[in-house]
Amino acid sequence: MSKLKSLSIYLERRSSRTYVGKLYREDNLYCFEYDKKYAYDKKSIPMGPDLPMIKRVHKSKTLFSSFVDRIPSRKNEAYPEYCQKFSISVDEEDEILLLSTIGRRGPSSFLFEGDWIVEYTSLDYSKFRKELGLTLREFASVFDVSISSLQKLEKKMESGREVLKRIEIYDRFPEVALFELKKSGKLIHSSKKEKVEDFLLEKIKFLRKQKVL
Repeated sequence: MSKLKSLSIYLERRSSRTYVGKLYREDNLYCFEYDKKYAYDKKSIPMGPDLPMIKRVHKSKTLFSSFVDRIPSRKNEAYPEYCQKFSISVDEEDEILLLSTIGRRGPSSFLFEGDWIVEYTSLDYSKFRKELGLTLREFASVFDVSISSLQKLEKKMESGREVLKRIEIYDRFPEVALFELKKSGKLIHSSKKEKVEDFLLEKIKFLRKQKVL
């Protein structure tokens, strides 16, 4: 599951890209903070007249007009098409989300990019276990996790953050999962162990290929 944390702003020219600052929410306020290096560079230009560089941090109860101007009007006939392009609802009201999608590029040289937090959930764990083809008991044996913790995750009875953090490492870093399998794989049937090992090796190969590309 992904959550939009903030919005990073860049000044993109023909042959350069400079980090400008960040837009985020704090205590029900919109906050815009210029990057220190950008703010002290004499060649830098402000985001807009409402965001003078004499101050590094600006706060407002409503979105700054320099950002509001980048969100297309809902009255625009093409508005539904803009939303469809980025797979968002025409009724979406999260202004930071709108800026990271349909307002990402505009007439100015400022470019907006969303900062996303990817959260590992019980659904991710369940998907991972099924990909490995392991039962609850087998998964618990290989990765040294209590069956009761896994049962609670399966039933979504509790978040189990510490357990999920461990499982997330095995999921995202198959080399670590493979190490655990070689260490504790003797606790499951040899044929099952071979299938899991093949899956993890293929995943490692795929991820390495992605990095190269």
